[in-house]
Amino acid sequence: RRLPSLPGAVRPQSHQPQARPLPPIPRPLVCKRCKSYVTCISSLLPLSKIPARSRAFRGFNGKASLFTEIHHVNLSRPTVHLMNTGAHTMEEISCSTCHTYLGWHIVRAHSSSERWKEGHFLLELENLTAKMDGV
Repeated sequence: RRLPSLPGAVRPQSHQPQARPLPPIPRPLVCKRCKSYVTCISSLLPLSKIPARSRAFRGFNGKASLFTEIHHVNLSRPTVHLMNTGAHTMEEISCSTCHTYLGWHIVRAHSSSERWKEGHFLLELENLTAKMDGV
């Protein structure tokens, strides 16, 4: 056990390299049915990119979120859907392992006020689960 140093005292320099903190490990989100990796929390679209009036996303099964990156999924052919916020051209996203419906890829928003959504992935949170033990 070391005593605290006196005020004004110079600490001897250690010749050991200082440890750098590890980067945060992104929590993976997996398909609820087969546990196949789909995305991670760090791929959520940042709030700064989402207009304040558009922060409560809903899917067919409940709450949903926009993501910038997804993996191990299949995309359907694009179709036009009439949503509460206007017409959107979207591709349905399903798990590539068990083919469970996961959400939509927004290819095109036909309303100019919704164009910020284009290219992002709307995943329904009811169909995903967070994997607790890392990748």
